[in-house]
Amino acid sequence: MDLKQRARTEQFTVELVRAMPHLTVSQAVSAAMQLSESMELPRFEDFGSLVTLVNGLQLRPAFEWELFGYEPVDDALPIRLEVPHEPGRNQRIHFEDHYLSTHTRRVHPPGVHLPDYRDSVGGWRKRLGYVTRPSLEYTAFTSAAANRKIPMRRVEMLGNLWKIGAVATWENDRDGETSWCHVGRHPLPGESPHPEMTEHDAWYHLRIHPEIGRDVIVEIARCLAEIHLGYVEKLWDAPPPEGAQRGPESEAAAYIALERLWIPQRSRRTDWYRRYTAGEPMPVEFRWNAVFRVAEQIEDLLRGDTAPVTAYAGGS
Repeated sequence: MDLKQRARTEQFTVELVRAMPHLTVSQAVSAAMQLSESMELPRFEDFGSLVTLVNGLQLRPAFEWELFGYEPVDDALPIRLEVPHEPGRNQRIHFEDHYLSTHTRRVHPPGVHLPDYRDSVGGWRKRLGYVTRPSLEYTAFTSAAANRKIPMRRVEMLGNLWKIGAVATWENDRDGETSWCHVGRHPLPGESPHPEMTEHDAWYHLRIHPEIGRDVIVEIARCLAEIHLGYVEKLWDAPPPEGAQRGPESEAAAYIALERLWIPQRSRRTDWYRRYTAGEPMPVEFRWNAVFRVAEQIEDLLRGDTAPVTAYAGGS
């Protein structure tokens, strides 16, 4: 695969992951890999046309098509995706076939109408987890540039930061940077964070400059990516493999996760974003596999689908 084709395939994969929050990130990456050849990606000359392609795709499980009176056409391409299971449980791996709408046909009138795909996907995008806990500490967390409060749904998301021992605050005393993420305190092995953490006892302190304006959640997500990627010491797990693309990888992970969480992307375009949308190949050190893994972890944390972590025995 030449460099141009590789970059186009990477764009297709990223945008499909962003567009399909009803699939896990891992499932969406797998779906993109299975679909990429049949999509004839080289015919899409620019980023906008590729995004239009992705946004027009409807991918549903085979059982859902059947339930509403549809079946695959004779030459349909099944997209086989692994069914998620609870981590830590020794379960057999199961796969489930999915089909694009263009690969199905109606064979008999269903008892009910097929749910609107965009409405269904939007519902998944807006969902918050059952263990989300709003934090009153973030209700007054305002954007100095926009002079408005963050929507309550995003406040609830910030209420999940404590689960990895993180606290976000404004930073007014430093110039030249938009944020600073650093270890505030090394926990004892086996210790878990608590919801009442402040910047004085937090494991991580995310210090955000007010000039970031409405991009504050984007910047917090980028800081979380730096932690999960290992650019800031990870205190609750074994250290991940070292990387050499701190800014681009953390920006890419946040870009993927936030769209799945129904949060606007960064208003100020970064060098990584310009290169990505222009179809330029990423440097050889850039790790898409790590980016997708971390995007899923950021999404799970902010959505509220995770429990508090436990400090790693080697992290003290």
